[in-house]
Amino acid sequence: MERDTVECGLTFAGFAVFNCPIRADSSTVLSELKNSSHDLVMITGDQALTACHVAGQVNIVSKPALILVAVKNSKGYEWVSPDETERIPYSENEVEALSETHDLCIGGDCFEMLQQTSAVLRVIPFVKVFARVAPEQKELIMTTFKTVGRLTLMCGDGTNDVGALKQAHVGVALLNAVPPTKSESSSGTSKDENTKALKSKKSKPTVEATGNSEASSKGKVVPRSESSNNATSNRHLNAAEKHRQKLKKMMDELNEEGDGRSAPIVKLGDASMASPFTAKHASVAPTTDIIRQGRSTLVTTLQMFKILGLNCLATAYVLSVMYLDGVKLGDVQATISGVFTAAFFLFISHARPLPTLSAARPHPNIFCSYVFLSLMGQFAMHLLFLISSVKEAEKHMPEECIEPESEFHPNLVNTVSYMVSMMLQVATFAVNYMGHPFNQSIPENKPFLYALGAAAGFFVVITSDLFRDLNDWLSLVPLPVGLRDKLLLWALLMFLCCYAWERLLRWAFPGKIPAWRKRQRVAAASSEKKLV
Repeated sequence: MERDTVECGLTFAGFAVFNCPIRADSSTVLSELKNSSHDLVMITGDQALTACHVAGQVNIVSKPALILVAVKNSKGYEWVSPDETERIPYSENEVEALSETHDLCIGGDCFEMLQQTSAVLRVIPFVKVFARVAPEQKELIMTTFKTVGRLTLMCGDGTNDVGALKQAHVGVALLNAVPPTKSESSSGTSKDENTKALKSKKSKPTVEATGNSEASSKGKVVPRSESSNNATSNRHLNAAEKHRQKLKKMMDELNEEGDGRSAPIVKLGDASMASPFTAKHASVAPTTDIIRQGRSTLVTTLQMFKILGLNCLATAYVLSVMYLDGVKLGDVQATISGVFTAAFFLFISHARPLPTLSAARPHPNIFCSYVFLSLMGQFAMHLLFLISSVKEAEKHMPEECIEPESEFHPNLVNTVSYMVSMMLQVATFAVNYMGHPFNQSIPENKPFLYALGAAAGFFVVITSDLFRDLNDWLSLVPLPVGLRDKLLLWALLMFLCCYAWERLLRWAFPGKIPAWRKRQRVAAASSEKKLV
């Protein structure tokens, strides 16, 4: 039926206005996600005009919107602006170009047409707002995004989102509870106080009922025999009935909604049963926490592998090539080196993610040009520093043949090798620490900064021979003045060269955003070939 036919012969009585306000933090959180190189898509059961309006308020839609609707008295479809001033004929081959200048919206009634014409892969990946969507259509949207190579994180708060949450790479279930205000979160109320308040609130109806019964007893006399019979019957309740009443009371307490501010209880059938993450409140703010923590974890893992690779390469050279020349490390030397390594690895993993998301992306895997070139370049500089220092030390040593299997005894080559390995260790951790824009920088990560400072200071002290007793305890022989100055200068040059090489590679090989458009064209073309 046409709208004019339905609305004729009516008497105007007034407007009924329904207001569903948007959460105060939604616009801020979604803006941060958009500014951090993420695409935002809305999937809702609301009407298309409502969905486009809300999407504009929360920064999902920023360009002129177009809604796909069926043409009246025709089997075709067309794109129509919300104010109906712009109309563009629908063509599945022009959707990608149209999405460059407009934000597209389609309703659930268009999905059947897309499936019949096999245009799902050509249209859905470029749509910003999905309105009047059924649960199975939400799942179809997620599977389509995954087919074209898009990585998806979805938020849902109901059982109709279960299928889509299972299909998304990351699913976040939202529970319908009011998030605590800043004043409440900063008030510092303890868990025990909250528990006491909840108990007192639950006991309040009981107190009121008791008061009402006492008040009514003043106006009405209860026979003594009747009250005694009730007391006698209560005494004869068996253990099973008491247990049953206790269970019923516990279930009633679990099902109570409370004031909506305490963390709600997850019940069977909620969206949280299908998603790996569950937010305690109906806010999308936890999505930024997941991304920040995920990026921080990825960056930390990547730098750990780089540091381990460089340490293994340097250690392999020391334990193989230099072992043939009789160069060994003393027990105390190896112990101190191991302590510094353990402290570095401990404190480097404690770096916290930054509070704001960056538009830059971390490298998604270890086997890439950036990691390979960084490892090879730094190892070449480390090896040059190590060989040059040992060759310089050999010039000041008397010619003697040291057997590889002989016991350890201090000599100049051993002393120089240990000092160089200590400086390489400090440089490796300091240069390859990622820091901004994903983690705290070295000055912000205080424990790691102090550990680096202690190791660098230890290297300067033993190289300068300021405390002879310390060097004797470490089995380090005195260095000639010329060799000591060269070691300090070469160590500084090595660190600066490695730092400059690493920063150059980070600039030349930034983390890339997944290129899904090329994969979308390939998937659409292969789908057409299957139909033919």
